[in-house]
Amino acid sequence: MSFRPLSEAARTLRHVLGNDGIRRIELAWVAGTAADWAFLVILLVVAYDAGGTLAVGLLGAVRMVPATLAAPFAPTLVERFRGDRALAAINATRFAGALATAGTLAAGLPVALAFVLAAVVAGAGSLVRPIQLALLPALARSPRELVAANVTSSVGEGLGTFVGPLVAGVVVAASGSVVASVLAAATFAGAAALLLGVRFERAADARGGRTAASWREAVARLGAAHRLVRRYRAASVVAGDFVAQVFVRGLMITLTVVVAIEVLDLGESGVGALTATFGLGGLVGSIGGLGLGGTSPLVRVFTVALVGWGLPLALIGAFPVTALALAGLFVSGVSNALLDVSGFTLVQRGVRTEDRATFFGVMEGAFGLALLLGSLAATLLVNLLGNRGALVTAGLILPVLAALTARPLARDYRATTGDEERLALLRSVPLFAPLPLTALERLCEGIAPVAFAEGDVLMRQGDPGDCYFVVSCGEVAIVDGDRTLRTCGRGEGLGEIALLRRVPRTATVVATTPVAAYAIDSATFIEAMAGPAARAAAEAAIASRLEPSPARG
Repeated sequence: MSFRPLSEAARTLRHVLGNDGIRRIELAWVAGTAADWAFLVILLVVAYDAGGTLAVGLLGAVRMVPATLAAPFAPTLVERFRGDRALAAINATRFAGALATAGTLAAGLPVALAFVLAAVVAGAGSLVRPIQLALLPALARSPRELVAANVTSSVGEGLGTFVGPLVAGVVVAASGSVVASVLAAATFAGAAALLLGVRFERAADARGGRTAASWREAVARLGAAHRLVRRYRAASVVAGDFVAQVFVRGLMITLTVVVAIEVLDLGESGVGALTATFGLGGLVGSIGGLGLGGTSPLVRVFTVALVGWGLPLALIGAFPVTALALAGLFVSGVSNALLDVSGFTLVQRGVRTEDRATFFGVMEGAFGLALLLGSLAATLLVNLLGNRGALVTAGLILPVLAALTARPLARDYRATTGDEERLALLRSVPLFAPLPLTALERLCEGIAPVAFAEGDVLMRQGDPGDCYFVVSCGEVAIVDGDRTLRTCGRGEGLGEIALLRRVPRTATVVATTPVAAYAIDSATFIEAMAGPAARAAAEAAIASRLEPSPARG
């Protein structure tokens, strides 16, 4: 794992936030996360005042069940309404739920109604992450920009998780739960408004690369989710590791209280200190995630982060020292951020556009179930093994899993190394600069390696255009009759005029050295260049090449 200098990381972050679509989605994510946590704090206070710890536990179950059931339907919303519009509608639903909660509390209606509204808000909120993760590759322009977008999401989640509860606590104490609920509702409304201006280069990407599906088809697709596991083996291993990590997180929520109060004798304030240390590590890990690169380094980072997430718990159980506990939870926090950035990026890169929303929806539903089971299992572990035994057992789950899955992940993702090289080559072609990562990946799937000896003709003036060439090695000459117009080398493309203008080849291209290239068939090329930004760039390039001479290939 290598980290670039901080200044370069900052430039990467500024670059990704200069992408209007990503910036809008990330700002809406921060606002929605802050409002969601604020709303949860409000409901916890209301529940505790109404029925003590039993009501608080009931609130958790009421929120978790609909969230787990709703998440797998995220892809259907994307296909039927577009992902950005679905996100806006989700935040509008959360706005309505929070505002209705304010009305319920103000009118003194039964707390049970507030619980129902909490379930609605939580169910809607569970749809956000799978849709967002499915959309980001359609807005990012390179693998590194996609990593930076995921880092921004991680940082934004941390900020929202910190600011939301803090503000909610202050407002509840100063003005009461009704005012705090109205403030949370207004923040949800702001998130919805931000999402109304998102633009996609390729319209199909806004719907996850699929046509609209009926709700019956959505249910049938969920029933066939096991096919995705077989189709995307490497991504499924990553997803399985993620589910295990969420299960351990469920254990950790309870065990952190046990560590602070019973193991280290830090009292209730120790719970906050340990949790804050974990959060600080997450922020540091998110910033460090800007230095991550292609799929091969990501696999290594993911495996190491999986170990780093769980092992500190085992060490705390074996050596219950306050300083070690703080250091260990800091490492877990760093690992948590790196695990999210590397793991979500691996799934995004390992699953095709048309299946991403479905895959992430199923993952999100599994996360909810794993968190619930982990929370329930923590008490059982403590009763069976004692405090320290439960910590050691919980801490060893992820390192053991990392040992079992590291080799299969490395093997399966090693096959994508060539894709990384081809993506970099395609990105170097000026014509493809405006394309989102989804379009570049589709081009990668449709290219075929070709080779030419010195003197071979790649395309002949007057012939019909049937493909586009990208030179990866060697040089070619662009010839008009007896006149050489120019030479081209690595990272330059040939043949766009005939394909986009639907005219015969306007020049002859001859290899002046042995040449290795990639051929892109006309249908794949034209589909990739269908977006407005790509088409404008292509027309500008064509116009500039035709100006000095009417003959160009």
